[in-house]
Amino acid sequence: MRLPPLNALKAFESAARLGGFVSASGELNVTPAAVSHHVKSLEAHLGVQLFRRLSQGLELTSAGQELLPEISRGLSHFARGVGALSGGELRGKLTVSVVPSLAALWLVPRLGSFIKAFPDIQVQILAAGVAPDLNLGKVDMRIPYGAGNFPGLKSRLLMRDTVFPVCAPSLLNHKPLRRFPDICSHTLLHDVDIDPGEPMMTWKRWLRDADLADTKVVGHVEFNDSTLVTEAAVRGQGIALGRMSLVRDHLETGRLVRPLKISRQSDYAYYSVTTEVVAEHPRVRVFNDWLDRQVQGDDVFDY
Repeated sequence: MRLPPLNALKAFESAARLGGFVSASGELNVTPAAVSHHVKSLEAHLGVQLFRRLSQGLELTSAGQELLPEISRGLSHFARGVGALSGGELRGKLTVSVVPSLAALWLVPRLGSFIKAFPDIQVQILAAGVAPDLNLGKVDMRIPYGAGNFPGLKSRLLMRDTVFPVCAPSLLNHKPLRRFPDICSHTLLHDVDIDPGEPMMTWKRWLRDADLADTKVVGHVEFNDSTLVTEAAVRGQGIALGRMSLVRDHLETGRLVRPLKISRQSDYAYYSVTTEVVAEHPRVRVFNDWLDRQVQGDDVFDY
């Protein structure tokens, strides 16, 4: 079978992914008219219509919907093969969206080693609570915290987490904490923005499992962000449920301690998520490799 020109395939994939010829033209560094011409030539070659041209933009036909994932996978394989031979092009911008707590408490403290190792990569970290649409092409990859359901995207597990009580060491000078029921003699710090699918991050679940649901607790303070919860714990304002990824550095420096040697598996995990095509870009690949090394380095410590 005579294959269509590669530029036509790239134009179709970009226009379908980004939702228009203008957006695709910016990504491909050609004019919108050139993108439209390439798509029309592909339609002529295949003998089918791939887009419906509507007043509000483009809409994939059933043929276009069927073709898009195949073309995306094919371009991804091309990128992988060329990158393996040439080493790929690292120079340029890498935009990564990260949940704010992980960005502040885990990623940024470690990021210096990546910047030093890859000075030609211009890193942009976006702390975002709402996941951006990777198909728009403005963000290369994201690191969300969740159940791992990312339809239409390429994802891989970055790290799982454990949950346990943490507090400032000074807090224990006033009221010892030797058994779990002693928790009730302290102020508990709550993250009220916890997803319902993540019960292990709630004091309500921990107290219920310890048959302390009806026991009076000295006090409660609520926050809507886990970074704030962690900072309050560091300041000695109460006891928090900490995820290892977010409190590890504080444990290492002694700003936080684990008063009780109990922990539980977190309900969610962190993932690295990209589109099929972008996953093979050299900048994304080296960043993912670096992330893996950071996680592996963390695993050697236990507090």
